[in-house]
Amino acid sequence: MFFMIENTEKELESKKTVLIVEDEEINRNILSSIIKDDFNILIACNGQEALDSLNKYKKEIDLVLLDIFMPDIDGREILKIRQNRPDLKKIPFIVCTGERTIELECFKLGVNDFIKKPYENPEIIIARMKRMIELYEDRGIIKEVKKDKLTDLFGIEFFKKYAIEMDNKYPKMNKDLLSINITRFRLVNELYGRDFGDEVLKNIAESLKTYLNEHKGIAGRNSSDNFLLYCEHQDSYFELAESLVKHIQEMTNSSNVRIRVGVYPNVDTSLDKDIAIGRAISAANSIVGDFNRLIAVYDENYQNRVVYLEELINCFEQAIKEKQFMIYYQPKYKIQGDKNTLCSAECLVRWIHPQYGMISPGAFIPLFEENGLIRKLDNYIFEDAARQMKEWKEKYGFIVPLSVNVSRADIYNPNIVDDLLKHVDSNGIPRDKYYIEITESAYSENADQLISVVNRLRECGFKIEIYDFGSGYSSLNILTELPFDVLKIDMAFIKNVDRNYHNREIIKMIIDITKTLGVLSITEGVETQEHYDFLKEAGCDVIQGYYFSKPLPVNEFEKLLEKEFKK
Repeated sequence: MFFMIENTEKELESKKTVLIVEDEEINRNILSSIIKDDFNILIACNGQEALDSLNKYKKEIDLVLLDIFMPDIDGREILKIRQNRPDLKKIPFIVCTGERTIELECFKLGVNDFIKKPYENPEIIIARMKRMIELYEDRGIIKEVKKDKLTDLFGIEFFKKYAIEMDNKYPKMNKDLLSINITRFRLVNELYGRDFGDEVLKNIAESLKTYLNEHKGIAGRNSSDNFLLYCEHQDSYFELAESLVKHIQEMTNSSNVRIRVGVYPNVDTSLDKDIAIGRAISAANSIVGDFNRLIAVYDENYQNRVVYLEELINCFEQAIKEKQFMIYYQPKYKIQGDKNTLCSAECLVRWIHPQYGMISPGAFIPLFEENGLIRKLDNYIFEDAARQMKEWKEKYGFIVPLSVNVSRADIYNPNIVDDLLKHVDSNGIPRDKYYIEITESAYSENADQLISVVNRLRECGFKIEIYDFGSGYSSLNILTELPFDVLKIDMAFIKNVDRNYHNREIIKMIIDITKTLGVLSITEGVETQEHYDFLKEAGCDVIQGYYFSKPLPVNEFEKLLEKEFKK
């Protein structure tokens, strides 16, 4: 909820915005009363409202006053989320508490300062808030770099400044803003080393400079593998995209590394440049995982999609209540030996929406991850999977092992182990038949936390499955540091295995490693006879994919079970 004290227009422009996160009304009112003359105010009455406000108003918020002890999502969990969100790290957080024993814990979680309850000295509170905002603003100015050292392109802040200068100098010129991302760039660093990865980045930068020799514009580097282009409007950027892909694939000798380009055409120059950049980046992100498209254009249809996604967020709670989320089961088959055998299945969620019909998980999973709803959805899946295993046990007299995905957000849930135990034990399911899938990328984000959670899960008897192996930067480290029982090879490796020698050798190497470690190997995305023949010969234990079956709703999966295990 947005709450603003009445001000003159001039005061609104000059005042900083503070988000007060406090579940007790009296404390909210006291703080608001103390700071209302000096700051614009946002109010969040609980942890979820705080996350919603941070996601929606993060560019406007200059400071957060955070209560720690709240129901549902407490302040410490918000701080943990902040630690892994670079956009939120730019905002200073001050904890408001009367409990001195948690100060050390909060400092370790990145808190910048404390204000003691009860609020006895308003002048000091306001002074500390203003000083903290000033420190962060000063730090941001210091961090501004005109040119990126590696590529000699503009850093992001100067890119925005020079884009504004372009608008002023060429007011009648139609301009486009492009976001250019290297897909799976971590794989380049991992396979060839960081020095080689740097050469790839420099090569792309030189290609953009060459392009700008013929077109008015500027180029910048926004992050390790994201470039920005602001230039005179062009009808097509396909040739540019194709040339960049060609350079990368020639350097890496791999077809797995590609680019995606998001174009915000005919930029509305009255918009804040962060918004314009966001539109280009959003367009690029819309084709993540789509290997058939290089370019996506932001247009009115894309804006409609933004509205559509907002509608999905708004009806999430109703969807949970009405059980609109359905589990589909992707069969897994053992392929070694004389006979292929159905051995387990992966739980995949589908949303059967009363208005929109079947909604792809590719549409709502990233959305819920971004908005903090994924944990509630995951818990729904954990519970339903255990219930279904119990039902099959009673119906068929045997256990069908299932694997469920534990998202990155779940890793930071202090109750994740207890939640899983509750669902499995209450349904009488053997823990070692309930597989926990954890993505490799969670390791690179917070290895210590992940290792701690995995150790606790294995001590309780669960089996751990690492999926998307080979897609992240920490693939080799994860083998030596993280305990696990199953290694699932990322589908990208099998996709072109019949044409790509490097992919074949990498898959063989990974399978050999699993045998040395004494763990099970699974390959996902298996679609053709050639895929199957290669993996069987290479010694892969289990495969899943359309070669055997697409993900099935419960009634169709039961038909498969009955056919497989009929007496």
